[in-house]
Amino acid sequence: MRGKLFFLAGLLFVVTAVDGRQRLSVTDFGAVPDSRQDVLPAVMQAVAACDAEEGAVIDFPKGRYDFRPSCSGEGCAATVGFVLRGLKNVTVEGNGSEFVFHGNMQIALIDSCENVVFRNFSVDWDRPYISQAEIVEATDDFLDVRIDRNSYPYRIVNGRILFTGEGWELPVVLAYNNLYDAERKEIVPRTWDNPLGNIFDLEAEERGEGLVRFRGQPRMKPEKGTLVTLFHARYLTNGIHVRDSRQTLLQHLTVYHALSHGVLGEMSEDITLDHVSMQANEAKGRVFSIVADASHFINCKGVIKVEHCAHTGQGDDFINVHGRNVVIQSLVDARTVEVKMDGRYNRPGDEVWFLGRETAQRGEVRTVQALEPVYGDGRQTGYRISFTRDLPEGVKALDFLENKTWTASLELRNCRILKKHRARGILVTTPGEVIIENNYFRTAGTAILIEGDTDHWYESGASTNVQIRQNVFEDCLTSGNEHGDRWEWGDAVITVTPSHRPASETTAPYHRNIVIRDNVFRVFDAPLVRARSTGGLQFTGNGIVKTDTYPPYTWQKSAFLLDGCRDVVIRENRIDGRYTTRNIRIEHMRPSDVKTDGDFRVEM
Repeated sequence: MRGKLFFLAGLLFVVTAVDGRQRLSVTDFGAVPDSRQDVLPAVMQAVAACDAEEGAVIDFPKGRYDFRPSCSGEGCAATVGFVLRGLKNVTVEGNGSEFVFHGNMQIALIDSCENVVFRNFSVDWDRPYISQAEIVEATDDFLDVRIDRNSYPYRIVNGRILFTGEGWELPVVLAYNNLYDAERKEIVPRTWDNPLGNIFDLEAEERGEGLVRFRGQPRMKPEKGTLVTLFHARYLTNGIHVRDSRQTLLQHLTVYHALSHGVLGEMSEDITLDHVSMQANEAKGRVFSIVADASHFINCKGVIKVEHCAHTGQGDDFINVHGRNVVIQSLVDARTVEVKMDGRYNRPGDEVWFLGRETAQRGEVRTVQALEPVYGDGRQTGYRISFTRDLPEGVKALDFLENKTWTASLELRNCRILKKHRARGILVTTPGEVIIENNYFRTAGTAILIEGDTDHWYESGASTNVQIRQNVFEDCLTSGNEHGDRWEWGDAVITVTPSHRPASETTAPYHRNIVIRDNVFRVFDAPLVRARSTGGLQFTGNGIVKTDTYPPYTWQKSAFLLDGCRDVVIRENRIDGRYTTRNIRIEHMRPSDVKTDGDFRVEM
């Protein structure tokens, strides 16, 4: 490739070799750093010039680059900044550049690629799909807020507030709006989703430049100066979407905004996030960053590796790694079942577990032979999945399929998981090996949540080897479960709550081998662990320190709340004398199911 000349779209440019790969500077395709001109045409040309086999480095000389949508307004699909399909060995090198997106846009799609690297740039929107306001006064009759109209333009139409952006005008979506304290910019303790109720959907009145009164009673009365984030979209389009790809590396990226998950991985193998953080742009006075999870991985395999990340301001959890429990809708014949649209997470050649609805235990394995779409009322409604052998005996409608082939391991190290974002920290439900070590947790909700969901999100699957070690958990759970409501972001610092509920002292556990050792728990309240239907749970060698940072409030009054767990070991922990909660409450268990050295006592 060295010295070879290319001619593309009327532009003559010279290609240089880097590690045997061509280097393509976006400036050779017409991009002008810091010009505010749309860089998308130049990016598209540079991607088109990549050698599909040998790859290339797409180079951005340091500067600001603006990405503008090709279509805006109602009915337009999101425009994608980087579309990489079927490529190998491609690196997008930002050199410390700022990528600024506008309107309804996705940062990147990495589809059916191998060995793709994105590194050394930041991403932001001049006008994000979230606005921010400051509480001025809250009473039983009204709520006054101050809004920076230059940053978050709005207008009041027929007594209702509408926020305007680039190609959009939207109200406040009432699902996710959150409160942040004025001093530390953390989620206000004992607040959850939409803590002010429907107040932003009520009559609005302009009371002065940027001062808006909403008439009605807010659900609570925050302190003056409290900041509230106002969401205008949910799950609109993802940031960096990796699907059907292998060996993806995201490195030294700062994402200040994205319109759903920051990074979404689906049916991909080996994804690494190294120094990749979704962060509130504090230089712009923001407490929010992206709309949903910082990262989310569905039915991936190989290793998901996350290192040196610190997320703030996102509208959902730090990370979620899981498979999919696909509900069998009907049995078509001896080898075929019909499922809904989430059947797409299975491919011919994949091995699949069958799970009984009543036991939630993995049963026999079958290999997928074919996947055929099912249509109804003029649209696709699901799939028929056929297998190479007859279905296991006893399989019936409403049982589950879980893909065995596409199950990922997770390694998460040296990250900061803070209470500067909504909800919880680490969500992981996978049979692959999980290592969570050397991290700092200071979360609003539970720090680590392990589920296995068969009644709402249908996130699988049962864990078999989880190592939680050498982490610090400090004052987590300030917005934990106060009222016994599943939507209150977790029950204990570490929460293991699969949907499967034990029926008796002999019910087989769902999860196995969760080891919590050599960590430090600095806690203001009682709950350390809540675990349901878990075998081989260990809590050993941990330090427990009582703090007075916040008053206790959670509904769980015991240190451990265990339901249907087997072979539990709680021993050799170092306990601050001020931490006086020493009980282990058990249900659907025998006292002999718990081995302890006397620091904690078992209670029925």
